[in-house]
Amino acid sequence: MISSIVSKKNLSIRLAVSVVVISTLAACVTKPIYNVDNQSFATSAVLPLSTVKDEIKMIGANRGWIFEDVKPGHMIGKVGTTKHNARVNLNYTETKFSISYLDSYNLKASNGIIHHRYNRWVELLERDLVTKLGLAVEKAK
Repeated sequence: MISSIVSKKNLSIRLAVSVVVISTLAACVTKPIYNVDNQSFATSAVLPLSTVKDEIKMIGANRGWIFEDVKPGHMIGKVGTTKHNARVNLNYTETKFSISYLDSYNLKASNGIIHHRYNRWVELLERDLVTKLGLAVEKAK
């Protein structure tokens, strides 16, 4: 009888610990929404706006992004799958760009936080745009 009580108590403790661990891990999945503000390309040289637009579309496509023109200097980018996806505003000039969260589906976006997958998509796009647009400028010289 005592062993039965002890085993039930151990089971309760294990269950409580499991709930705490799972809750902690679930909280780690969301992070503050990452936006990019006036990031310069990896060069001080200038490309024509139309070339910047074309390069952004090509560089983004390599990471699974699809960009639609809104007006010169502004595109909306989409990335993800049918189960998890996001859209961003991407504003650009001949020398800089900004990426800001627009909306998403199934990425737990709420009160300025979002699933870490979104941030990873934006961080990788940012890195590629900085380096590869800088290389495109160097090639154009």
